[in-house]
Amino acid sequence: MVHVNNTHTNITMKHDKGTINKNIHNTPDIIIELDSTSCPQVRSLLSAYKGHLVDVGSYLLEGLRNTAPQQLAARVGDYNENLFYEMQDNDKDISGIIDGIPHDYQQLQNDIDKFELSMKSSLQHSNLTYRGSFMRTESTIYQPAHVDYDYPILEQYGHKLFLAFFPLTQEGAYLQLWQEPSKDDVIAGGDPIEGTVVFIPYGKMLIMPSDTIHGGGFKRGSSGNLRFHLYIALEEEEVRREDNITLLDHPMNKYTEKHDRRHELCERFVDAEGLESLLGTYFDVHTDACDANNDFSGASSTKSLKLDCQHEIGNDFAIRSASHVNLFGLSEEMEVM
Repeated sequence: MVHVNNTHTNITMKHDKGTINKNIHNTPDIIIELDSTSCPQVRSLLSAYKGHLVDVGSYLLEGLRNTAPQQLAARVGDYNENLFYEMQDNDKDISGIIDGIPHDYQQLQNDIDKFELSMKSSLQHSNLTYRGSFMRTESTIYQPAHVDYDYPILEQYGHKLFLAFFPLTQEGAYLQLWQEPSKDDVIAGGDPIEGTVVFIPYGKMLIMPSDTIHGGGFKRGSSGNLRFHLYIALEEEEVRREDNITLLDHPMNKYTEKHDRRHELCERFVDAEGLESLLGTYFDVHTDACDANNDFSGASSTKSLKLDCQHEIGNDFAIRSASHVNLFGLSEEMEVM
């Protein structure tokens, strides 16, 4: 777990910001571009989801992009397996993650200071910790609706946990969001809840509450929409463990319903209308030869793969509930066959 501090680290900058094979500004109408909080549509979405949109400096972005491994260490162990990630050590802040020698050390440090201050200001808390992960998408397969922590963690500590997403290339990043209906709507049954797809431009970061139902899996460009995913925890005056639990050690994709794990969230929370028509026309559905992780043969799909979660673990085959995948490589409630 990383406490926000003023640690100084040298880096070497790169200027390759990734390329895209389509015009990123020609955003389809069903996608909301989070370019400015002055836009009424953006303000409305942030209000509905209790989110925040903040700026991220170019020196910080270049530093992280330069530090990102050419090949990320692991696949997210959900239904799709089209998402790669590499979680960073929990004792590293942004300064610790970035390495090498910067072109302008002071500019970099200014970006880091502003970045951490923006999180404190947005969350109205003077003391926080965070842990980050590099992510990229191999081929577009819309990720099913999920939350990033197990429900007991969310119930007890969710008010002090947040998620954040920001792109590391000009390709930007895409995310699908769903709103949990009111209790009256749940009791009444109601129609499936369609997602809202957002585009996070380069230079922006989206911060959301930890219980936000969301899904990724979008690819549009040669870098696989290389991005950074933050897990943020609000702390008291001193960084401490909560009942011997280090909260930032416990992200875990949960795809099942909170009160009935026999049912998947994606049975109620479905893809945005018209999203499927963007496969192959707007979003990439093939594996590019220039993909950084192209030694894996990922299958493309026109829909989210939802109820098939068989994985090979080492030399053994296992059935693993996708709702029990720990993003730090730990699997729980695993039944080995």
